[in-house]
Amino acid sequence: MSPRISAKFRTKNGIPYAIERLNGTQYRCRICNQVFYYQNELYKHLRTHSGEKVKVSAHAPKLDHNLEVKVIYTLDLYDHGRSKYLKLGEGEEYDNPYEE
Repeated sequence: MSPRISAKFRTKNGIPYAIERLNGTQYRCRICNQVFYYQNELYKHLRTHSGEKVKVSAHAPKLDHNLEVKVIYTLDLYDHGRSKYLKLGEGEEYDNPYEE
């Protein structure tokens, strides 16, 4: 499963905003910095590096640095399904992304 951002849409005092949660898993080869969405794809790829002198790529992500990731932006269906029954704060309401 590719990583995705599940979004809950709200408005507070007429100003729209989203509550976003990143979920999913991705796998990264630290030798060539290639990203895979399935573990078996990564393991198959790792066999291509066998016999090489293994060294971590200079382009591999470093801790405490920003990272660009491709994700799918999705509607939180659970939140959307219960939108009529949400207990929201004062001045807050559900913002239906399907209404234009």
